[in-house]
Amino acid sequence: MANYSFTLKPESCQIVVLPRMKKLFLIRHSYAEKYSETDLDIDRKLTAEGMKVASLLGKYLEEEGVSPDAIISSNAQRAMLTSEIVAGQLQFPLENLQIEDGLYEASIREFVDFLYQLEDNYQTVIIVGHNPVISYAADFLCDAAFNGMVPGAVVQINFELNSWKSMDKGLGKLMYYYDILSDN
Repeated sequence: MANYSFTLKPESCQIVVLPRMKKLFLIRHSYAEKYSETDLDIDRKLTAEGMKVASLLGKYLEEEGVSPDAIISSNAQRAMLTSEIVAGQLQFPLENLQIEDGLYEASIREFVDFLYQLEDNYQTVIIVGHNPVISYAADFLCDAAFNGMVPGAVVQINFELNSWKSMDKGLGKLMYYYDILSDN
């Protein structure tokens, strides 16, 4: 099924294609264990506080009526666990979570290129990743000044587009930035 809305204009008998709303939720993984020289960074897990914050974030998104078509996570343990907890709160099937290795150490260019490749049938997408790129992406997409998202924070950016490939700098509309611990 196509991702277009059609309106018939009787006076000209033309079909006008109206853009569909794309909703992007960028989540920084929740609070994680401190870096250790004996363990790999990618293997750091969530702390007890991190699990609580991820659960509260998922509940917040559920209360906001968020119903994602896709949840995509970096392959770092802390990001995957954050995405699993959020997915559980949203009743999103865990078997449908997508893990993308390239999100772990992505540059802003690689991250935005990844967004361009999202399937156009996805209207609402959640991506769980890492600073600084998750904050840089939010800044790039909606021309907002992000000084770094705190762990467990989410930003919603809406686009009036039919295709993710049409995204560009500043085309997104910042709907909100939410930090569960500061309740803003």
